[in-house]
Amino acid sequence: MSKVNILIVEDELIIAEDLKDILEELGYHVSGIAISAREALQILEEKPIDIALLDIKIKGGKDGIELGNEIRENHRIPFVFLTSHVDTDTLTRAKETYPYGYLVKPFNEREIHATIEVALSNFASESPKKESQSEKDEFVLKDSFFIRSNGRLVKLKLSEIIYLEADANYTQVYTEEKKFVVRSTLKDLEQKLNPNQFARIHKSYLINLEAIEAIDTQSIHIGGKEIPISRSQHSWLINKIQTF
Repeated sequence: MSKVNILIVEDELIIAEDLKDILEELGYHVSGIAISAREALQILEEKPIDIALLDIKIKGGKDGIELGNEIRENHRIPFVFLTSHVDTDTLTRAKETYPYGYLVKPFNEREIHATIEVALSNFASESPKKESQSEKDEFVLKDSFFIRSNGRLVKLKLSEIIYLEADANYTQVYTEEKKFVVRSTLKDLEQKLNPNQFARIHKSYLINLEAIEAIDTQSIHIGGKEIPISRSQHSWLINKIQTF
């Protein structure tokens, strides 16, 4: 089973590193540590994150509460606030973002584990309801793929997508110039794309057939990368393409 990917947003690095050690001892994976909202949002765009731990009083342009609100609006992940002693007004603001929990400093290992597991469980139970109530973040038109980036839905031509790579509950979408991280499984995306243009050549890879550069007995060369291909899919691909 894949590890849960966690983002820590804490501007006191000693506290952040201590929390990172505790999380890794508990079996989680810390994908990044950010000291500001700007750094946190950049990590969220570049890496698969399952849950974020946000210090309320981070320095910089936005505090943890404003960051939490932006995560709720633009990223489909749960977040937990890290707090010490906060005043009533700050606590009221925090509650309005509907966090999935609070962790009080100094951290207790059992409380950390329980809070994260409850947050993930509650979020998982809510996700089907949210999907039925609103449009999904990714959707497909005839020749384009819409994907969320920097809080916006960005239109990608299907022809620009070179290949897609599975990453647990996420998918990394590669174009010639950029990589996008989508909170959707490779299987879900495969069902949305044209099977005459995109093919699953390996359990972890879905490729744009038009972008293939070369084919070996055990791999495909595409977008400057060598991707493994299963034996059955190799036979299927050779029969499908035109050779001379």
